[in-house]
Amino acid sequence: MTTYTGNSGVATVGGTAVAELKSWTLDENAEQIDDTAMGDTYKTSKSGLPTASGTIECHYDPGDATQESLVPGTEVSLVLYPQGNAQGNARISLTAQITGRTRSGAIDAIMPRTFNYSLSTGTVSFDTVP
Repeated sequence: MTTYTGNSGVATVGGTAVAELKSWTLDENAEQIDDTAMGDTYKTSKSGLPTASGTIECHYDPGDATQESLVPGTEVSLVLYPQGNAQGNARISLTAQITGRTRSGAIDAIMPRTFNYSLSTGTVSFDTVP
């Protein structure tokens, strides 16, 4: 079985890499719609429409224009590269809406910044870097 480490991962917004990237997540889901009726002996359901959401976590860098552009409500072209953006590597593309961002601080840590996003239009595309 092939396995990968995440230390070469890249996340880009509008073609520009997010600086100081620590991690990213992508969650794909489909809503479960209950269609249980009287007389059924077990609950039943149908699959609803698929969606996707996730996070981008980085070290806070106020000098990074890409981080600063990720304002809640903004729609962006997001590309995630699990193994880096070299030719032939996996690529995940989607149009996302930034739904939130957080900053925090601690006496013994580099300040993190987390951005939350959700699929805004279209689908999630999986291919390789040309």
